[in-house]
Amino acid sequence: MLSVNLNRNPPWSSGVPFEILKALGGADKTLIVGGAVRDWLCDESIGDIDFATKLPPNESLQLLLDSGFNVKPTGIDHGTITVYSDNNSYEITSLRKDILTDGRHAKVLFGGTWEEDANRRDFTVNALYSDEYGRILDFTGQGFKDLENKTLRFIGNPIQRIKEDYLRLLRYFRFLSRFLDNIDNDSMNACIKLANKLNLLSYDRLLMELDKIFTSKNSDFVLNKIIENNIFSSIFLPVLIDNYKLKNTLLRKLLFKFKDYKNRKNYPFILYVSFIITLLPQKEIDKNIIILSIIKKFKLSNDDKRLLTRNVNWLTDIDNINKAEIIKLWLDFGESDVQDLKDILLLTSNKIKNDFMILLHNPPPNFPVSGKDLLNIGFKEGKEVGEKLNEIRDWWISKGCKPSHKECLSKAMRS
Repeated sequence: MLSVNLNRNPPWSSGVPFEILKALGGADKTLIVGGAVRDWLCDESIGDIDFATKLPPNESLQLLLDSGFNVKPTGIDHGTITVYSDNNSYEITSLRKDILTDGRHAKVLFGGTWEEDANRRDFTVNALYSDEYGRILDFTGQGFKDLENKTLRFIGNPIQRIKEDYLRLLRYFRFLSRFLDNIDNDSMNACIKLANKLNLLSYDRLLMELDKIFTSKNSDFVLNKIIENNIFSSIFLPVLIDNYKLKNTLLRKLLFKFKDYKNRKNYPFILYVSFIITLLPQKEIDKNIIILSIIKKFKLSNDDKRLLTRNVNWLTDIDNINKAEIIKLWLDFGESDVQDLKDILLLTSNKIKNDFMILLHNPPPNFPVSGKDLLNIGFKEGKEVGEKLNEIRDWWISKGCKPSHKECLSKAMRS
């Protein structure tokens, strides 16, 4: 074990994290572990602060309750409880051993040593621990050195680490975006060798990790590594394999744009796939069948289905998008969809026509007529009202969205 004193106070030397450590017996029993330690050492912003403890989960739960914390047994079967305080959450996980794994889930036995806990984690840089005073404990003996050298390395045998949870394969590429200086060949080769196992994972886990890769720092380098080593070959439909590389200029533009979508679940993936589908030969392949296959394979939500279908339709007919369609987009879906169209137009062209740009930035007035208005002047409820409403709205748009409520109703009566 390597121990390092940095002589500076970590974020958990005070406040709620410090109180949690104190309630759970201090450094003899409980330590900070994982991403918070790694990011603090790298002088990067710290997200979640996670704890590892020698105490069994039920004992930790009771000690924290006795200390007045709002604590819930969020994953107690796997040794995890969570403290909630001031809009923050803190996970405390008891030391455990994975006694049975299948690449997706693990059965665990609580207890063990700090060394055993460290050696069951994924990467050496994620197996660094800290006490409340900022003393770093490196039970693998490699994590601190790898962090200094910017090397991402699986703990122990990379093949075995990945087989315990195949999501670690994608996590490797996500973290690789931060550790590019010295690529560990054993870790990279293990990922390449086991890439065909990604299809064993649930697609919600896959999509979550893909979104993080697409929006990560240095994502262009990482995605090119993924592409050149065919890591996606078991995820995408065979018909899409040749296209997921995209052109370098388009790929760079896409990845740059993805940074804006960090808070839009699945959308980076949806936009990426939209471009891949659009590159398929127009006459040889029915894109609607491909869209349906993607929807089924990735179990996309209804909203994600709409976005994927919408994007492919836009991209397929990008040269024929007109001002009327932009106005309808404002009226039917609002600013978010209009912004998406603007993004796609910018990704496929270096310049947007001035009249389009004005429409994309300025919503039209509300259409002044409703179905109720048509019922009041004698139209029958049902299909007739819907068809007439669309007809009048098309006319209103063709007139620059200027006709008044009265003029629209007059048009409805005449036509």
